[in-house]
Amino acid sequence: MHVLKNGIFFLLILLLFLTLWSMRGVSLLLNFPFLLILIVPLWIYFRIQQNNQRKAVLLSKEFPINLFFVYMLTVIYVTLEPFHFTPPSLNDGKMNLIPYVQILYQYKYKPPFFWMLYTLGNILLFIPFGLLLPFLYKKRFRAFVILGLAILCSLSIETIQFFFTVDRAADIDDFILNIFGAMVGYFLFLFMRLFARRLLHKC
Repeated sequence: MHVLKNGIFFLLILLLFLTLWSMRGVSLLLNFPFLLILIVPLWIYFRIQQNNQRKAVLLSKEFPINLFFVYMLTVIYVTLEPFHFTPPSLNDGKMNLIPYVQILYQYKYKPPFFWMLYTLGNILLFIPFGLLLPFLYKKRFRAFVILGLAILCSLSIETIQFFFTVDRAADIDDFILNIFGAMVGYFLFLFMRLFARRLLHKC
């Protein structure tokens, strides 16, 4: 319940900020260290609160949680850099909703290195999502939950790129490749778990 209250409070603050920002019509040009200064202290405070409620620090739980947090910071940097934002009212967003257009364009008109960088880059970016998240969520329907969260995460990135960024564009191909990468990561998790169980069984 405490986590839910904190989440609702954060969303209300974010909504208020977006509303005031849109009314003012001011562009924001941020940098990654500045975002780290804002995000990391909030994350540390949140983890301290969680551990105080449990009255114990479980290394087996804190390590994957913080590793996933560092990974998500990496995703933010890769997908939103150079962090030049404008309100939706002033932003002429760019979007491609036709599947495989960007993939085929990169393949036909770009050197092989750029095509590989685009396709494999988008896939590799979300492999840790599907690989790390199962260590944090261990309840029923784990595959569907991870797939849903991957869709939500990638869709959020593309939405931000379309509505708020100046130098980025939303693309359905990015979304498709991201989801594929998350599923590859999840199957890697299943393979690692199966391998570990067989290894322990032999021992």
